Amino acid sequence: QRQNANLLERFERLEGGRSTCNVGLLGYTYDTQHDGMTATTETDSGQLAEIAFTKKQNNTLLRLSYSSNIRTAFRANTAARWYFLIDGQECSSPEKIDISMSQSDSGNTHIPAYLTGVCSATSAGRIGQGQHNITVHVGQLTTHPTTDAHSGWVTLSFLEVQEICPPF
Repeated sequence: QRQNANLLERFERLEGGRSTCNVGLLGYTYDTQHDGMTATTETDSGQLAEIAFTKKQNNTLLRLSYSSNIRTAFRANTAARWYFLIDGQECSSPEKIDISMSQSDSGNTHIPAYLTGVCSATSAGRIGQGQHNITVHVGQLTTHPTTDAHSGWVTLSFLEVQEICPPF
């Protein structure tokens, strides 16, 4: 995440954040399955959100953002990891984009979370021009034996994909 922040800072300093390449918002979606008041997605492992989009250029980066309310609840020693997949693969350059949460007691702590990062490639190679699919997933951490993940609750979860110019 630190490398992602450094890339964005370098981009913003470059000509005051202005660019001559053709970039912009590629996709935006929000949770329409829940009323945003009491519903929660109790998926411990699997997909939470999805966007299909067309990347306009080969030499650009993707900026991925997901916002939701997350928690691991009702059991002691639980943890979960929220992460992006691009065409079924995690980002590998500059690095994977994820957040995690663990809980040592059996409480019910809700945490507003904003998962964001920049990606140029996966293990399948550079993310080139054309059709792509971004998904947000939740899953188990290898450091904890159990996962009791919850996503959403009194919030409007969203997923956004932007195409941005490289900072070099």
